[in-house]
Amino acid sequence: MRVAQLARPITAATSSLSRTTSTTTIRQLREALGQLRIGASNAAVEGRRHATVKSQGAYRLRDSSTIPKKLGAKKTGDSYVITGNIIYKQRGTIWFPGENCGMGRDHTIFALASGYVKYYRDPAKHPKRQYIGVVFNKEDKLPYPRHAMRKRRLNMVAAPIPPPKPEPEISASGIPTQVVRQGYGRKPHPRDERILKLRQDGSYAYAEESWRLGTLVRTEKRKMGSRRVAMKHRRRKAKAIALEMRAEREDKIARRKEALDAQRAARARKMKEYRARKAAEEANKKTAGPGGEMPPPAPASPRAET
Repeated sequence: MRVAQLARPITAATSSLSRTTSTTTIRQLREALGQLRIGASNAAVEGRRHATVKSQGAYRLRDSSTIPKKLGAKKTGDSYVITGNIIYKQRGTIWFPGENCGMGRDHTIFALASGYVKYYRDPAKHPKRQYIGVVFNKEDKLPYPRHAMRKRRLNMVAAPIPPPKPEPEISASGIPTQVVRQGYGRKPHPRDERILKLRQDGSYAYAEESWRLGTLVRTEKRKMGSRRVAMKHRRRKAKAIALEMRAEREDKIARRKEALDAQRAARARKMKEYRARKAAEEANKKTAGPGGEMPPPAPASPRAET
């Protein structure tokens, strides 16, 4: 846009501002604006317009088929973790598992105990490797001394246990503070003992403590057995029955075999007796005379006298 083109709106503006202005003044103003020539090189004066928004680069679609791996540290130093928390995800062994830490098959380091995360180096193990460990106390530093005592929590929380207050055997009223009731039978089981304590309300009555009643319930449940124990006993009983049936079957087979052997032996004995009897009859027939009379027996030889 050139300044000469603005003559008409400027003229209109001046005419609206001062209607009493003479035509000669307007004509002079027009001649002055017409004689004014501005070159194309001066763009600022010409009023050339530029872009007001910064141009962007070429739009490119991201590959949506690639799943983000989300590698890196998930817990910083001195952060509290519980068992199983992921501390560091990596490809390759950039970090190695240290105290109370383990490493998965994708090199993910996770906590094996509840505690505080520590990043450290251990020149005694390896001069260049860096390790991640978990300590129970936040003030501890890794690595521990070489021959220091091993620290293990064993899934327990340290809590001070106050010692129980000693109770007198006889109360102020002169009666015992607790009574032990034995079980039934000749040889009562210690599990059936019931401890009754004197109430503190001044009623001189004995009652069993609530936690002991709960123990009795657990004891009865243990005596009855759970489904797992019942199935175990059932399998054991079925196995015993199967072994007993097998033993009875083997015994029956053995008895039948003995009976068959006895029958064969009796039959063989009868056949032997029958043959011996037939052989004796044949021998008698041969030694008998023509009339069938038996010859007199031969006299016995005289015994030699000494």
